[in-house]
Amino acid sequence: MPKQTVDREQIIAAALEMTRESGFESVNARGVAKRTGYSVQPIYSCFGSMDELREAVNVAAMGFYNEFIYSRVDGEAVLESMARANVAFAKYETNLFKLLFFRELQGLESFDDIYEWMGDKQATRQLAERLSLSEESVKEVYIMLIVFTHGVATMLATGGANISDAECAAMLDKAYNAFIKAQK
Repeated sequence: MPKQTVDREQIIAAALEMTRESGFESVNARGVAKRTGYSVQPIYSCFGSMDELREAVNVAAMGFYNEFIYSRVDGEAVLESMARANVAFAKYETNLFKLLFFRELQGLESFDDIYEWMGDKQATRQLAERLSLSEESVKEVYIMLIVFTHGVATMLATGGANISDAECAAMLDKAYNAFIKAQK
């Protein structure tokens, strides 16, 4: 009988889907094995521990997050559409949002660090030109919008609120406009 070839990406994809459905805490070697059709042993051959699998799922989840966000970016309203997309991600991909953002984020010790991690420097430059503001001013808007957006997103992801998409969008737009006005 030929030796079964284990597909590392298939294991990650199965664990990511399980995370999307039930949260990473529901992911275990037996469940992944069942979903992929492998036994448990090949999973531990690819990943020495569940922590290694979790890190691979974190990387895949961040890729999924980035695709989710950037597929919803409106070139005429970059920051506003990114904020709305982030809130939508928290609402509709709650378990991935929790995996990515409800944990200690190593190396983030200031809002500048958060901007470096989450900020889109090209969007910052473009918006600065369009609004005739300095890049530093737009960076401040970006940081304030990240903080505000993650507050709304966390309320949705924790089940603390079930706010409509339209109401979220309106609130995010108001916040964005207030943050821009404060920079002028």
